[in-house]
Amino acid sequence: MDDTAPITALSELSAPARAFWAKPGEDDAWLPLAQHMLDSAGVAGRLWADWVPESVKRSLAEQTGLEDDDLRTLVTWLACTHDAGKVTTTFQTQLDQVPDRGRYSERLREAGLSTEPNSVEHQMLRFPHGMASGVILTRWLIEQGMNPRAAVRLASVADAHHGITSDPPIRHGRAVDAIAAYPVAWTAARQELLEWAADLTGIRPILGRMRIKLTGPALNLLTGLVIMADWIASNADAFPLEPVTDQEARLERGLTVDLTDPWEASPAPAGALADHMRQRFGWPEDRAPRPVQIVVDEVARSSPGATLMIIEAPTGEGKTESALLAAEHLAAASGTGGVIVAAPTMSTADGLLTRTLDWAERASAPGQVVSMFLGHSKSHLNQTFRELRFRDVDRDAASVGNGLAIASQWMSGRKKGILSNFCVATVDQVLFMALQARHSMLRHLGLAGKAVVIDEVHAYDAYMTEYLATALRWLARYRVPVVLLSATLPIAQRRQLIDAYESEFAQPSARELSTAYPLVTSVGAGGFRETEVTARRTDIRAGLRLIGEGEAALGDELAARLTDGGCALVICNTIARAQNAYRTLAKTLPGEVELHHAGFMASDRIAKEERLRAELGPDASHGAGRPSRRIVVATQVAEQSLDIDVDLLVTDIAPIDLVIQRIGRLHRHQRPDSDRPLAVREPVVLIRGIESLDPVPVLEGGTAAVYDPKLLLAGLAVLLDGPLEHGFARPDDIAPLVQAAYGDSPPIPDAWADAWSDAVAESERRRELARGRAATWRFPDPGSASDLDCQFRVRTKELGEQVGLAQVRDSDPSIEVIPVRVSEGGYSPLPWTSAHAASVLDPGIIPPEATARDLAAATVRLPSRFSRYPWRFDAAVEQLEASTPVGWAQSTWLRGELALPLDGDCTVELAGRRLRYDRDLGLADITDES
Repeated sequence: MDDTAPITALSELSAPARAFWAKPGEDDAWLPLAQHMLDSAGVAGRLWADWVPESVKRSLAEQTGLEDDDLRTLVTWLACTHDAGKVTTTFQTQLDQVPDRGRYSERLREAGLSTEPNSVEHQMLRFPHGMASGVILTRWLIEQGMNPRAAVRLASVADAHHGITSDPPIRHGRAVDAIAAYPVAWTAARQELLEWAADLTGIRPILGRMRIKLTGPALNLLTGLVIMADWIASNADAFPLEPVTDQEARLERGLTVDLTDPWEASPAPAGALADHMRQRFGWPEDRAPRPVQIVVDEVARSSPGATLMIIEAPTGEGKTESALLAAEHLAAASGTGGVIVAAPTMSTADGLLTRTLDWAERASAPGQVVSMFLGHSKSHLNQTFRELRFRDVDRDAASVGNGLAIASQWMSGRKKGILSNFCVATVDQVLFMALQARHSMLRHLGLAGKAVVIDEVHAYDAYMTEYLATALRWLARYRVPVVLLSATLPIAQRRQLIDAYESEFAQPSARELSTAYPLVTSVGAGGFRETEVTARRTDIRAGLRLIGEGEAALGDELAARLTDGGCALVICNTIARAQNAYRTLAKTLPGEVELHHAGFMASDRIAKEERLRAELGPDASHGAGRPSRRIVVATQVAEQSLDIDVDLLVTDIAPIDLVIQRIGRLHRHQRPDSDRPLAVREPVVLIRGIESLDPVPVLEGGTAAVYDPKLLLAGLAVLLDGPLEHGFARPDDIAPLVQAAYGDSPPIPDAWADAWSDAVAESERRRELARGRAATWRFPDPGSASDLDCQFRVRTKELGEQVGLAQVRDSDPSIEVIPVRVSEGGYSPLPWTSAHAASVLDPGIIPPEATARDLAAATVRLPSRFSRYPWRFDAAVEQLEASTPVGWAQSTWLRGELALPLDGDCTVELAGRRLRYDRDLGLADITDES
């Protein structure tokens, strides 16, 4: 369809064809179905011409056998006809019982169309118009000579335009009979609209040129584009419900939504890597690329766009910059129109936002406006992202030499945000690609047009890796470049990820994988390659020692080692254990101990982390922000992407790769001796959580519940086999220790043989259960996705963010609450969370915006025991819903949130448990306290 050609006028249609409505309005305003068909077709054509990245066009061309112009025609026709199912009595008469809306049916009768349903349709409980569209288009396509199976698949785009396919048995049975039973007048009017759409778009010759069988991957992309076109064309502000005299002008006005053009990558020129990195990342003139960055540049430069690159290197080697460097090369080769950077947690994603934003603007053409999205459930609370939403989309406002990033108003939210040029998100936003969920086609469309960077891959367990492997297969099918970052990966996990991506190009090989470290691996359309990177010199040699279990032993060790000062990090494997350690240590060293874990309100947690970075980060030193003595007690939140430096590390036993991650916080920065007291000038790691070693290890209960027993025993055996005697050298020992623990023959002592056998059996049992649970919700592999129906084996209602997180992380849906203090007159925020906490709020009214924003930033998740048992989950939610101020339902900040009503002592009875929120301890279950 040529956007510049005159559009066929609706007046050419017969009265019956013009009588069908698509959108109702106020008073006499309404939108004819034919007008919505015109609008949708016009929007789809513009999307293809101006918004769709080249990589998506190439992918669809490969999967359909069609050239660019033919694909544009196909997309335009699919958008034009997606609502053909509105030509049914079920849809057209649905407003008959609404006061003052009888005019819609009356208009049909005046055009000679009976509004009585036929006998088959009358007996159907539901006949959604998407289902009807699929049936109607299937009939029409078969009439054009298309193979019936191919017709069903192509028509499924219309069937699924509300985000999920309709029920197949009904669609292929009673729905077919219902459409066939329509009277002649209805059938003629429907046929007229379809022929009109075919003439308008020029689809007929295209149908015969589709030489490749359509399958699920291509149908996902086509459906995603139709959904986009439909949503834009359905916006009554952009496309008003009014008579149209100039369709081209209407289309121009309607497309003023802030869609941004595809980003065009400009990778580092050959021989100019240092200058390129200085420009992209604001490096000083005397800074040079690190060895891993030089290797990544060389490998990415010589790779085709469809490449998986795995970068394994120690902390501090510039892996994030390396990934963005690779993304530019691979995006240029593949034609992707943006980049997504995915991190394991919201906190790490927030930390990456500013860095990625600065890079994106520097990597964009001068004056280009690009869109940026922060993809997690608390993005609206991030100040940097909020400021992006108020930037003016004005190309003249772009910085000299750089582009300008904005947060698009249209490409926002958990469904459309992924369509932005650049995304920083939690890894769930990528893993959701492999999750059966409504509107998954939009996510596939968004990711198919990006280079994908996933950070800290070592942090993902076996269950999440199943989803990641499936996502990699889909990304490979779409020819999407992917860069994975890790401190180090067990060879088995690296092989699983390589095989997943490579399976779309060649039969995965049983090749031996390198044990070198650091290492850059690439695989994909250009074949397989491993490149060893020159390792940096040893930066620490840490002594390792086991210490006694219990808070008393911990306190004695710290008191002895920190007599003259120093900063220590104590990492515990559970929140309860961290809280107990904090209580004990705070009594001994009041004012010098602080606690970090996920059981604090978001606002408290952010403030604590910012203070921690300021005190123990790279810019702090003795006398300039770094405290003379500090003990930080934390859970695994201190394990990932927290750039702090401590003098002494105490850690619970954990799988070896996680112990090494924790050691990454020890003597992390180069410091003068004056910054480290003499007693902690030599790095030391103290390991606890082991109740006994003889005859076999007995581990602290919380640790045994959190981690795989096989990995715990293997990790402990590896530590006993050398590091506990000879120490740990960083980075020299990282890869050997990880591969030894995760390999086929870890050094298990003979005395542990029975315990090891039991642990291996339990580990395999857990893995099989995890694989089974993952398979329930997981997408099929792209090679098995013959159509859209097979991607929705689990037919469910809208999958909310928390439920989705639970599915891809193998956890129970969590309950998130906002603690408030209740009183006789109403409620108020906790005193330290808001400048407005002194005001008592009426629960029946909408809170002032500033207060509502403060409350929204004060969310916390209930302990896992509230999610683990369905009866307690239901009881807690019922109690919380009854306690939540009704005025919150009308607040844009608080709608859908639950209040946790605390008394004057900040305690509450909830579903049989007693909880207390404490500013220093966080949320604690105090049921068993005497």
